[in-house]
Parts: sequence; structure tokens; C-alpha cells
Amino acid sequence: MMSRLTDVVRKERMNVRLALAAAILFASGLTLAGAQTTPPPPPSQPVQSPPSTVQYVPQTYQTQTVPAATAAPTTPAPTTATPTSSQPAPLIGANPATPAPTSLLQYQNQGIRPAPFGSQLFTGGNITATTVGVVDPTYVMKPGDQVNVTLWGSVPDANSTAVIDTNGNIFVPGVGPVKIGGLAANHVDATVKAAAAVVYRNQVHIYAAPVTTVPITVFVTGPAVAPGPYAGLGSDSVVAFLQRAGGIDPNLGSYRNITVLRNNQPIAHIDLYEFLRTGHMPAVSLHMNDTIVVGQQGPIVAVTGVARAPFTFELAGPSGRGEEILYYARPRPEVNYAALLGFRNAQPLNAYVSVPDFAKMPLMDGDRVGFSADAIADTVVVEVTGAYQGPASYVVPKETTLGAMLTRIPLDPMADRRWIHLQRASVAFSQKQLLSEDLARLQKAVYTQPSPTAALVASAAAQATAVQQYINYASQIQPIGDVAFSPGADLNQVPLEPDDIIVIPYKSEVVSIGGEVVEPQALIFQPGLTVRGYIKKAGGFSNIADKGHILVIHPDGSTELNGVVQPGDRILVIVHLPGRLLDILAAVTQILYQTAIASVALKSF
Repeated sequence: MMSRLTDVVRKERMNVRLALAAAILFASGLTLAGAQTTPPPPPSQPVQSPPSTVQYVPQTYQTQTVPAATAAPTTPAPTTATPTSSQPAPLIGANPATPAPTSLLQYQNQGIRPAPFGSQLFTGGNITATTVGVVDPTYVMKPGDQVNVTLWGSVPDANSTAVIDTNGNIFVPGVGPVKIGGLAANHVDATVKAAAAVVYRNQVHIYAAPVTTVPITVFVTGPAVAPGPYAGLGSDSVVAFLQRAGGIDPNLGSYRNITVLRNNQPIAHIDLYEFLRTGHMPAVSLHMNDTIVVGQQGPIVAVTGVARAPFTFELAGPSGRGEEILYYARPRPEVNYAALLGFRNAQPLNAYVSVPDFAKMPLMDGDRVGFSADAIADTVVVEVTGAYQGPASYVVPKETTLGAMLTRIPLDPMADRRWIHLQRASVAFSQKQLLSEDLARLQKAVYTQPSPTAALVASAAAQATAVQQYINYASQIQPIGDVAFSPGADLNQVPLEPDDIIVIPYKSEVVSIGGEVVEPQALIFQPGLTVRGYIKKAGGFSNIADKGHILVIHPDGSTELNGVVQPGDRILVIVHLPGRLLDILAAVTQILYQTAIASVALKSF
């Protein structure tokens, strides 16, 4: 029994030690190894050609807001620079538990479409109705509206609120009925003054001002989200009442066929697409018991990819042409191809055409369009940071090498040429993938390791919690993709990639010591002093230091285990983590510093 308690105590101490070690490790690692917490740009995406087969899947829509993937067909082709895309539209029918689709075929097979064009009008939720408001000067007065009438001068002062009756009249004291129904609000005062002038002389003054419009009830019907009667003002727009009804049903309702009925007769037809593009909408003054009818959804075409408006569009007629989609989706300038998936006579249709050819193509209900930029650039853009003089960015021909590029960059006199290196997005992406895979293996090991005895279950659970905290923190680290070069490497054999960053460090005589040492600090470089000598000057190893694994991190990010210290180096003493499970953690720690945060040394050049 005493042996079991001793084991429990030992395990609990290890839990505390592990949590503390993880905190120290990451605190020192973020300082010394140069990790960043913002993600680097992704590597260039491959251009893809159209799929050869499609499969029909019924649409089962559930509105979800997830990032839209770039629309591209499925066969790889030469790599090009990744174009900048607009904010993607929410997806309809997407399952948040599965990865976002990456091609038109996957969109089709999963029954997913972008949100309808115009749905942004209704994303703010129901709009609360109001029965009081400032009267618009162009508002047409009608029965029930109220007008404030004030008299003063040679008659007793009077102030009253008159209500327009069913004949369109208001009653003015001493004047009698005055017809203002059907007048614009800004003409009411002049009309009342003219009527009063027939009765009163100049010594009597009168002022009439519309103060509020009558509350009305308007019915919203058809495929709206929440059809029914809604209160508002006669000056409210049709869109305001649709907002109160929750908007238009994304699966059934039409944004292009909305009718306003009065006494069962249509008085206005509204196409919200015209309103969204130009701001034009028929002038409609709503009355009590008017009905707004949302029409049935017409033929639709889903658009994804490199477009300013990647939404699902409703065609104006039973069919349409590509130019209609180009007008509303507005592909970006770099787009030169469009992929089209659909069905014609129940047979799959796949096409991959230039934008001019797409403009002439007929489109049908259910088609899917993906815009892409397939032009292969003959130049790349690289940046420079650190000890240099001159431009921070260069546009150079493809296949330009790092060695050739350095001949064009005026270096600062304090530049340290020994440690020039690259930061590359594709390397950072690969490092992040590798780190994520190892963390996943660690997590699996944590939760599948059996406890030897029941008495150690609680201790194992606490240990798993501490390791999970380690995993959560490590998963947030974003590598910077350092690419270092061995001494004497031929930089004329290192071609530059798009968005490479050439890092030119400054000369430094400082050596930093951190991690599991008593007093982390920075010291002036001392020739001949070993790595353990620097650690001794920092107070020596801490109680949980791994004395056999000391990382020497050079200014270019490359690392050596127990290496020779040079000016500008950083010394990191990692934590000693014994045990079978903790050996896995130590392996991930090594990956974290040697792969994910430190650089990839190109020894082949």
C-alpha cells in the first residue's frame, strides 16, 4: 500500500513538473526560437482542370457559415500564384463537422451552395417595427395620418392635431375641412395656408405640419422565412417589411419576383437584384392591409472561386447566359477561365472555357460555375528584411537564384553575410503539417495509455490534462519557414519562390542563454568559451534541465545539438522529461525546435 501511495505522489509531482516545464519551454521557445502566432501565407494552390464525371445529390440545405473553398475542378495542372479572393459567402447545406469542399465536383456531390445573392440584406435579424417617425417630405398623405395645426395672431392661439379622415380631409378651426389626402407632405402647409387665407385676413397666421403617419399592417406571404402580418409605417419600404419577416427563404424564395398587392391587384413588381446593383426600386407607398408576395425561386446558378460576389444567383428567365453571371458575380481581373458543371437532358455537363467563351454560354437551373486564374506568371515577388539599404521588395524573373538576387541588394555595413537565409511560405506550411501530425500522435498516446493500477487512474488523468494543455498551446504555434544554408553553399543554385523573404541579419556579439537555466540572460561572446561555459555563467542548469540535449540556435535559425557557440547565437536548454509517455513529448519538443520553429538546413547545396 505504501508503495502505491509513493507511486501516486511521484506521479503527481511529475504532473506539476510537466506543466511547469511546458510553460518554461514555450516561454523560452517563443523568445529564442522565433515562432510566430499569426499564420503565414499558404503555399501556391495548384490550378485544376474540369472533372470527368459528376453525381447528382439532392439539396439538403441547412444554413451554415463556413469558409468557402476556392472553386476549381479536380485534375492538377501547373502551379500558379494564388490570387486574392473576396470574403466568401456563407454555404448552404454544409456540414460543419466535415472539411470544406475544394472543387466544384465536391460541392455538387455534397449538395452545397453559396448563400443567395442579396441574402446580406437579411443577416441582421428581424427589424423591430416603429409607429412613430419623422415624415419624409415626399411622403404621400393618406387617411389616418396626423397633422399638427397651429393658429396665432388676431385670433386666440390654438394648437391641435388633426387626423385625415376617410375623405382625405382635416378639419381646421374657423376654416373647415381642407383636403390634403394624396398630397406630398411638403405641400400640406401651403395648402392649409391657402384655405385659411379665404377666411382670415393677414392678421391671422396658420402653420400646418405632418407629425406622424398612421401605423399600418402589411402581410408578407410566399416563401419568406416567417410569413405573416407585420406592423409598420406607411413610409416604410418593402425591404423593411421583408426584414421583419426574417428575409426570403434561401431554398424556395425569389429575390427577383416580388409583388405588392392592394385589394388583390398588383401595384408594383420588385427585382432586388436591380436594387442591389444600382439602388433603383419602384416607389411604393404602402397602405393598410397591403400584401407583399415573395415569388417562387427561379432557376439558380452557384458561383464560387475568384469573384467579388461568390453567391448563388437567380436567373431572370427560364435560362440565361454567362454574361448575366459575369455582370453580377464580377470576377476579379486576374480571372481568365471558368469551369461549368451541370446537367443537360439528364446528362452531366463539364466545361472549362475562357471567360469570353463563358459569356456566350447558355446556363440552366442547377449549374455551378467556378472562376479561376490560370495565367502562369513569368515573374516572382520577393521581399528583403534586416541589414540592407534600398527597396524592400523586388519583382524578378522566375528561376532567379538567391545568389543572383544578393548581387542586386545593397547590404548594410553591419550585415552578417554568414547567416543570410530565407523565410519560405511553402516550408512553413510543411512544418506546420508535420507538427500537427506529431501532436495528433501524442494526443492519441495520452488517451490510449492504460493505467497499471486503479490507484493511479486519477494521477494518469491529471497527467493527461497537463499534456493536453501542452498540445493546445503547441498547436497554436505557426512556423516561419526558415531555410538555412550550410557554410560554403552555392546560393546560385537556390531558385527563389514567390513571396520568399530574404533575411539579412545584423552582426551581433551577443549570446543569449535561456530555457532550463538558473538565470536566463544575454552575454558578450567570448572566444573559446564552450556551451556549458555559457550555461555556467547563467547560473548553471535548473533542476529539471536536460543536460545532454542543449540546442545552439544560430542567427539563421539552424540548430546544433551541443554545438559550438558563435557570435549572435542563442542557447536553449530544454526540459528533461523521463518516462514512456514523456519520451513521446520530448520527441515532439525536438520537432518543435528542430523542425517547426527552427529552420530546414539545405545541406545539398
